[in-house]
Amino acid sequence: MPSVGDQLRTAREQHGKSLEDIGGELKIRADHVLALEEGDFDKFDAPVFVRGFVRSYCRILKIDSAPVVVQLNQELGGTKALASDPALPPSKKGVVDQLTLFLTRVNWSVWLPLLVLILIASIVWAVVETQEAKREQLESGTWIENLPDAEYQPSRGMLELQLKLPDPPVKPSATNAPSTTP
Repeated sequence: MPSVGDQLRTAREQHGKSLEDIGGELKIRADHVLALEEGDFDKFDAPVFVRGFVRSYCRILKIDSAPVVVQLNQELGGTKALASDPALPPSKKGVVDQLTLFLTRVNWSVWLPLLVLILIASIVWAVVETQEAKREQLESGTWIENLPDAEYQPSRGMLELQLKLPDPPVKPSATNAPSTTP
């Protein structure tokens, strides 16, 4: 039985596509496509990438990917670096990690409307309590005692305009004769 890379190369050539064509559709470089066809899987960081590229490659060439991936898993077992997925290093989970994990597991289709309803009810309650307190204060009349003494103080930011008043008019003489002053 031909290897996975041989099957992919044969199908690519039957479709008349180049390595660059497949690389463009897979959004990887042509030398990585060539590595897939040659079975040089050590060029990839993890087997998950190899499996994903092979599945996408099969989809592009309209090949059933299930048997190809089964054979690929057998071939990946023969490589030293990609025999298994790399294990994540054990790490201590912090508060943020635990909170994030909890939030990803919450069924938001149930909890989000409930949280919105609680928020709206809290806002309505706060507004009603504030209005009730204002009404009680108005009815008791204690608000008058809390007012400051009325005292006029001009604003410091206002412009002070000083208008010059015109000189008082000269009283005309008792006669209607024109004045002869030069």
